[in-house]
Amino acid sequence: MLRRSPVLLNLIILIVFISATRTAGADDSSYRDRIHADWLRQENGRNREPSDPKAIIDAFARFENLIDSLSAMPERIDLSTELQSLETLRRKVRNMPELGKKERLELYYRIRWSVRSAAFKNPLLDFERIIFMKRHRFICQMLHEYMGYFYDYGDIEGGGVYILEEPGQSFKTSNLTDGRLPRGNYTTLSLSYDAQKIYFAFAERAPEKLDFYSPDRRCFHLFCMDPDGGNLRQLTTGLNDDFDPCELPDGNIAFMSTRRGGFTRCNGPWEPLLVHTLHKMKPDGSDIQTLSFHETNEWHPSVLNDGRIVYIRWDYVDRSAARFHGLWISNPDGSNPHALFGNFTERINACYQPRAIPGSDRIVFLAGAHHANVGGSIVIVDPSKTGLDAKTGQDDFKSIEVLTPEVCFAEAPGWPGTYYHSPWPLSEDYFLVSYSHDPLPGMGPEVKEDTETGIYLFDRFGNLELLYREEGISSMYPIPLRSREKPRQIPTTLKPNPDDEGEFVLTDIYNSHFSLPASRPIHELRIFQLLPKGETHIANQPRLGYANAESARMLLGIVPVEEDGSAYFRAPARKPLSFQAVDQEGRAVQGMRSITYIQSGERRGCVGCHESTGAITKPAQKPLAMRRAPSIIKPGPDGSRPWSYTRLIQPILDKHCIECHDGSKENDRQVLDLRGDKHDKFSISYENLKPFVRWYEWGRNTIEPLLTQPGKMPADVSPLTGILLAPAHQERLNMNDEEIRRIYLWLDGNGAFYGSFSHEEQLAQLNGETIPLPRLQ
Repeated sequence: MLRRSPVLLNLIILIVFISATRTAGADDSSYRDRIHADWLRQENGRNREPSDPKAIIDAFARFENLIDSLSAMPERIDLSTELQSLETLRRKVRNMPELGKKERLELYYRIRWSVRSAAFKNPLLDFERIIFMKRHRFICQMLHEYMGYFYDYGDIEGGGVYILEEPGQSFKTSNLTDGRLPRGNYTTLSLSYDAQKIYFAFAERAPEKLDFYSPDRRCFHLFCMDPDGGNLRQLTTGLNDDFDPCELPDGNIAFMSTRRGGFTRCNGPWEPLLVHTLHKMKPDGSDIQTLSFHETNEWHPSVLNDGRIVYIRWDYVDRSAARFHGLWISNPDGSNPHALFGNFTERINACYQPRAIPGSDRIVFLAGAHHANVGGSIVIVDPSKTGLDAKTGQDDFKSIEVLTPEVCFAEAPGWPGTYYHSPWPLSEDYFLVSYSHDPLPGMGPEVKEDTETGIYLFDRFGNLELLYREEGISSMYPIPLRSREKPRQIPTTLKPNPDDEGEFVLTDIYNSHFSLPASRPIHELRIFQLLPKGETHIANQPRLGYANAESARMLLGIVPVEEDGSAYFRAPARKPLSFQAVDQEGRAVQGMRSITYIQSGERRGCVGCHESTGAITKPAQKPLAMRRAPSIIKPGPDGSRPWSYTRLIQPILDKHCIECHDGSKENDRQVLDLRGDKHDKFSISYENLKPFVRWYEWGRNTIEPLLTQPGKMPADVSPLTGILLAPAHQERLNMNDEEIRRIYLWLDGNGAFYGSFSHEEQLAQLNGETIPLPRLQ
């Protein structure tokens, strides 16, 4: 091998530098300057200058990893220039202690231009153009981002759908929506599999600020156009926010919409936040169907490589409203919804923008926050490894890989100084992303400005190469403008059902993550229906009972559980349902703090009670419940449908308790008053029983904040149960079994007073009247 002189080495470095610069289209000095400025900001974000030796060492290590990765690809890539540069620069890095600051800065830029040259030789970049979106965001929480009302509220407008014409070569763009839509705002961009249709959501700005309840209120609606901007058309209309369009393998469009009805339960007076859940429609916007009947919000549907839909569900049934935004999966017809990851952890606050990785079973998502806009750290989850930790019952983090550890999980441990948005995976190693050098905006981090994001090429080695950025507006949702392979089409298994019902099959209720108490065999299942919050959007107005911002519920009834732990029963379709496993005494042993639902004609099976995510077991023999016809739900007692303390509990107190507990004084001591007279919003007895009742909630009074433990349900831990079961009380009260069971039912039903969010209906219930089934179910 011939030795090269120092002069020759420097000449080679200069040639490589110029070659790399031209490869990137950097003959334009302003283009180079902007890229240099971006590299500077990247290093400043790490609290250092590009001339810092550590910055140079890190940049070179990323270069080595990139070259190794590209060299290992099956495609033949001409990396001769970059390999020569690698060896030359390695010697320079070794001799770095001899270099001054100016020379170190020059070395840093030479490394970065060599990285950029290699990065754009990646065969995964087999596309010529990228579509993306420019947009301004309403800054507060992710809850407000997709509702057109708040853009009027905040006087925000601007953006559009663009094409980056020469990615990695220039910042040249084309505006596909320029002047074609009125004043308004854009969000959630997607592309059809054949790359012939671009979908997005747009909300026109009202000429003047309108009240939320105005019939002229503006909303986000779905639009479609051809990749050249032609044939622009609006697909949805009306007083519903429609966003997050996603083409399904059969050509239909999945999206999120407020058509489900109802408000979230933790809203402030100024923020009327509607519930939006998973829907689908035909490509022309017709035949809109609700797929998800969850009673709180969902976001960001996309199709997995196996044809199922992955999306995010905000799941705060009887627990914190500021956590638990996990990944969920369902079939394209809405059947078999189940949690994948993030529903049982507080270490990651929210799992946003999931997307299947090509050629992999793994999924990329953003670990983000609740009290901020969408954005966060890039994480990959392996569905084959998801499950619950054996000791804690929480999501096992062995299933995830964090690609950007320098960006902390937003809100969970703190607030990041930079953040990512809308990752588009090219492989498990390479991604198009949007990225901000600035902190995540929102009410939590107290960042009130819309910190802009740019479009970048990112790899798992930490290389981040600018593709496009514009000051003063965020550039988001980068998508290669090319066709891609469709996932398989999952045929529906739903059968027409004239009774609008489905069937649940429970194989073995004792197959539980935490063992159920052996001393309390399960006798039956309680089936609750949770009711959406309607009529008013403000949290606790009206309040339902002791718990903060809780769900309204009613008991549909009970079904039997066989000796082998199996159950088989029919249930109403398209209703948010929650189950409790009940022992022979009538007390719940375990219960859900979530909901499920069933589609009309669906038969849905589950393995056990709180089994690990994705658990699949085949019973040795046919379960006993499956050897007979499905059970019909047996209705509960008066006052349980809809829920009414006045009818469910007060008659028992009137019969057995108020003879002694009438509020009179005895030996100068006030006797506990259990009369049913009105007291403010509830009754005297209800208010006075509060110290003897325990419940689940979003707040400090909760029995346990994250998940339920077998044998620690409300009737188990409420002091009232011990008082009723005390021998002296039992002998004196002489309550029958049905009455005791009603009290257990009330306690396990979270001790609520009302079963309606309607002021009018609550007044009727307070007076002991029956009310009809809620209009919004």
